Amino acid sequence: MRILILAAMALVSASSTANAQDKPVPKAELQKLIGGKSVAIGSSSASYGADGRYTFNGGNPGKYRVDNGRICVDFDSGQARCDRIVKDAGNYYLINGQGGRFQFRP
Repeated sequence: MRILILAAMALVSASSTANAQDKPVPKAELQKLIGGKSVAIGSSSASYGADGRYTFNGGNPGKYRVDNGRICVDFDSGQARCDRIVKDAGNYYLINGQGGRFQFRP
């Protein structure tokens, strides 16, 4: 049992330092990256209209807003979500509420 606890602690420690270089993308930079553009997110794509409209893979419409290191979407269905946008070694990543990490390619 003690070995299992130590192994779990080591795994948590390793995963928390694996992304230590993550830097939240400043609001102005993020607005410039996505405003009026389609962005590849992993193997999917999101469209961020210049008018604030949003779609994901052509569906799930809503309105988006940008803050420091975050994009939040209020979906037309009434649901909402915020995702973190970070930069690491010159690459951008989206980190969703479940901790999933996806390359974010404007």
